Amino acid sequence: MAKARDGSICRVKLTFGNLSAEQAHAVADAARRFGNGVIEITNRANLQIRGVCPDTENPLIAVLLAAGLGPLTDRGDDVRNVMVSPIAGILPGKLDVRPLALHLLETLQTDASYQTLSPKFSILVDGGESVAMVEHPHDIWLSAIDADSDHPRFAFGVAGTPPTAAGDMPALGIVGSSQAMHLVTAILDVFISWNAANPAASRVRHMIAAVGCETFISHLQARLNFPVRGEKADEWHRTLPRVNGHLGLLPEHHTNRRLVGAMPPLGRLDPDRLDALAALAAKNSNGKLRITPWQSILLPEVPEATVSQTMRELEALGFATRPDNPLATMISCSGSAGCGSALGTTQADGLRLGALLRGRAPDLTVHLTGCVKSCASPSAKPITLVATEPGYYNIFLRATNGPSRFGKLLAAHVTIEEAAEWIGNLPLNSRPSMQRPLNSGSGGPTHA
Repeated sequence: MAKARDGSICRVKLTFGNLSAEQAHAVADAARRFGNGVIEITNRANLQIRGVCPDTENPLIAVLLAAGLGPLTDRGDDVRNVMVSPIAGILPGKLDVRPLALHLLETLQTDASYQTLSPKFSILVDGGESVAMVEHPHDIWLSAIDADSDHPRFAFGVAGTPPTAAGDMPALGIVGSSQAMHLVTAILDVFISWNAANPAASRVRHMIAAVGCETFISHLQARLNFPVRGEKADEWHRTLPRVNGHLGLLPEHHTNRRLVGAMPPLGRLDPDRLDALAALAAKNSNGKLRITPWQSILLPEVPEATVSQTMRELEALGFATRPDNPLATMISCSGSAGCGSALGTTQADGLRLGALLRGRAPDLTVHLTGCVKSCASPSAKPITLVATEPGYYNIFLRATNGPSRFGKLLAAHVTIEEAAEWIGNLPLNSRPSMQRPLNSGSGGPTHA
């Protein structure tokens, strides 16, 4: 549980975003009985129940554990931070990274030495899928090379993201898939050993800042019986995922079943909407749901014949399935209604902004943050609104060279109505790209 202005927050961690219809009903019931009715999807593909009263925390936890939503061990919950693509393992013939990721997840939860890691410590296991979140900085990342071959390999790095453009922080090395598990545990051991002498540091980026990449690699190589350098790792770049590939009808499919993606307004659900979503999953996707790091949902295994009807039913529930709806790509923190640091009511303002931008800002991601900590997004979005006081925001356009980590200032201290005019009137050739700019591979906020 974490404390907030609107009560405690119960974080419900999901294995790779998987949620059954029965579990979704249990979360909805728990939010209705023990919280204030707000259920958030996080950028780590988990859920949060907000507004939990202190005297109801134990019965809430009991409900979630009974639904199979707990960790493997009592002390294993905080370290369950292994991310994969929400479509990992979908296509036959593609490298399925889930067995490796599950092995890592089990090891983190059951090895006592790893349970000392920060709750924010995270690992990405990327199979090279076309629908993937690769712009969130991670403490450790693996990204598949030659995923379709008989001998796939992984590029790897720390304190950042897989490089997708010239100027991004390069991979540290390349290893065979059979060596990946040993590599990750060796990196964990190197960091934990260093952390013991530097207890104020909590993330791998702190170690890299203190000792540098070359010293880090030398410590890592000393623990391994295979080389990690070479193979021109510094020249490798990951293929960019599809822009907004998590929305609508996803390209990945096999047999006669498809995946359908949709976004709830600003990544939030209420118990009734989650119950309705669970009922739709039970009817159309074999009772399966997947939560995504875009704060959206996927319905897998939808029969081809019912895809159109499923999308219509999602839209009727208030979900956006098309990126030309501004609320399909807009994200926001809880704002001053739930956070003492926030200077604006970002949730209410975001809904208003989405309505004002309808038809004026297609395919353009907007992020509203109540303060400069930017908790809802670990990387700069094409457009960021930063609250300055209730009802007013600074608008930033993402840019490679700042001057702010949000980008370049477009307008200062404007209302939501004025922000809609600024954004809606941006010339098409000056709108920031949906893809990450150069040199932003490790530019996430320092608190993340």
